[in-house]
Amino acid sequence: MSYDPRAHEIQNLADELIEISLTQIADLREYAQATAASEGTVNLERTLRRREMQRAELYLKFEKAAFSPQAK
Repeated sequence: MSYDPRAHEIQNLADELIEISLTQIADLREYAQATAASEGTVNLERTLRRREMQRAELYLKFEKAAFSPQAK
């Protein structure tokens, strides 16, 4: 069995993207519940923005690893 570090990196980044996406969904649900209950949402809004920045950074890393030409 061969070990491909690029494939391993892509898999790890995909796993991280899945994890942060699921976390974002939970955050959005919590935000919706807080809004419906007329509770404060400032901290939730900050969390949503922070996670979106993290997701965008992860996706750029994923894109670079997965779609750039492989060095030979």
